[in-house]
Amino acid sequence: MTSAIRARQEATAISPEPSGRVRINFYRRHRARIRGTLTFLWLILFWEVAARYGVRDERILAPFSKVLTALVNLFVTGEVWKHLCVSGYEFTVGFLLASLVGVTVGFLMGTVKVVRDYLDPWISGLYSAPLVALAPFFIMFFGVGIASKAALVFSVAVFPVIVNTFTGVHSVDPGMIEVARSFHASRLQILFKVLVPFSLSYIVTGLRLAVGRGLTGVVVGEFFFANAGLGFLVALAGQTFNTPLLFAGILVFAVAGVALIGGLKRLEKRLAPWRTLQQEG
Repeated sequence: MTSAIRARQEATAISPEPSGRVRINFYRRHRARIRGTLTFLWLILFWEVAARYGVRDERILAPFSKVLTALVNLFVTGEVWKHLCVSGYEFTVGFLLASLVGVTVGFLMGTVKVVRDYLDPWISGLYSAPLVALAPFFIMFFGVGIASKAALVFSVAVFPVIVNTFTGVHSVDPGMIEVARSFHASRLQILFKVLVPFSLSYIVTGLRLAVGRGLTGVVVGEFFFANAGLGFLVALAGQTFNTPLLFAGILVFAVAGVALIGGLKRLEKRLAPWRTLQQEG
């Protein structure tokens, strides 16, 4: 009798899962990606129909098929790689500096009251200020090279990181800090064992916001006295009313933003897997 029960359990364990249940589980695991892809496809269809049968003026709205053709030509001819390298380098330098300074200043504001009292009014004012308007100033100060564009990216990207890092550190439950102190934890142990893990999701959110602002800073910076870069390509296409090329350049920026934000989401899942479990729960 016991051997028969074991045989039935083994057969159940190795029996394949029904195909319908497999499809349902696959949809649940990738539900967000499937919905996002469907939304993108519907948008493309609406764009194509509206451009061909609604607007009918390519100077205003080019069909997505022609935008895709212009994008493919950029990659086939290899022209896009030069612009990608220039814009990518400018963004990387400015974004990395903004991330380092933003996280450091955010933790200082969240843990040292004197620093918070001095910097909070400035951070609040500069965070809401249209700093992209300072592009001509950065060009006059740093020159027309890469430094001025990286400085502009830094100026517009650093404040979301500061504000979100400070919010994360300031939102830590004081009871958690008291518990750590009761176990004779040092300041560094409290920082790396309590404050950093708790505020990690806030920091990643700030970095995600900084990505969008940084890409905007690259575009605006390359509008002024640039001879290469995706922003220069977009500006040149706009001046010559080459709408397909203009939208192709914007599409490259959009794809880069999606890829960077997706990478930050994966980084958060690796560094703070408990946040993913809380969101799924």
